[in-house]
Amino acid sequence: MSLHSQRGQTFPIWAFGTLTVLTMLALAMSYGQMITWQMRAMNAADAAARGMLSVQTTQWNETEAALHASAVEEYRLRVIMNDMLQVIRGNGGCTAATTPSCSALYASLRQNYFDSLTRYTNDVAVLGRVSTPTFANQVTMIQSALAQYQANCGTSSGGDCAFNYTLVAATPRPTTYLEDVYADCCNDVVGGGTSGNPKLDLTPMEIEIVACAKVTPWIPNFWNWNVATFNVVGRAASTSIMDTQEFMWVGSLVNPTSVSSAVFQASEYPESSTNQTTGFADNDQYYRIDFGGNPNNTYNTGNPSTSDGSGGFTYSASLPGLYVADGWWSTMTIKPFSGNLTAGTSYTCH
Repeated sequence: MSLHSQRGQTFPIWAFGTLTVLTMLALAMSYGQMITWQMRAMNAADAAARGMLSVQTTQWNETEAALHASAVEEYRLRVIMNDMLQVIRGNGGCTAATTPSCSALYASLRQNYFDSLTRYTNDVAVLGRVSTPTFANQVTMIQSALAQYQANCGTSSGGDCAFNYTLVAATPRPTTYLEDVYADCCNDVVGGGTSGNPKLDLTPMEIEIVACAKVTPWIPNFWNWNVATFNVVGRAASTSIMDTQEFMWVGSLVNPTSVSSAVFQASEYPESSTNQTTGFADNDQYYRIDFGGNPNNTYNTGNPSTSDGSGGFTYSASLPGLYVADGWWSTMTIKPFSGNLTAGTSYTCH
């Protein structure tokens, strides 16, 4: 047999090898497509779960801020009322020979009282508005926010347009142990917690969201093969946590944004229309408002809270002042918890 006739026998082997390589390449591309879409689905679900739960955490942070503002004003009102009593009783050097006179002191205190009362009334009104939504209201707002998130897909305020988002669960976190992150003047402590049974409207929520899309494979239809679409499902859950807590005398800790290194709540002089000391020898100790730990009050300094080193803070009230124990809420990713889900029933796909 001639060499020329033997050469054609390699064609079937070459054709079979080429087809095998193409098939393996198509399978590799299909597998890569599935992995890519699965990662995309997980990212979409995770972003939606954490973003939608911010409905609760934002409300609670706004409530904390309004509560702090109203607490400062309430403390100011209490001190000013006491100041007016001191003037009426003629205490603190308020005599006809002093400057300003008792009548001028009282008039200034009275006006500052009314101004503070107006601010306090407004703060309480804001507090009432931001703290009104119940647990059921929050779930409804999350559903509405998720629908808007879907409608705004492809924008900075929307999700991935390839997916359909479904809220499959929104429940109270099933525990009475609240895990927190604590921070004081000296250290951060992760762990610890508080055991309790908060009312439903004040219970941290956990939600689960499914992101689902129908995907057409990259493998082309050939040789009459009809390649079907497949569903890509991403599941993610999140819960509300207080990720930072703050303990401080607002009148002793320096505000880091202050150019002059002033404390958060500096001393105030409500008996003065210019909020300046009126020149008493005792530095207006009968009338001055000290929010606690101010540098000009040697009997009231420092941060009184102490850490036990494992997540708890203790404080025993012994000095006058405004002490703040506050915190800020955020969301944390957790393991999906709603069990087995069924496509078309528990969630839908595009």
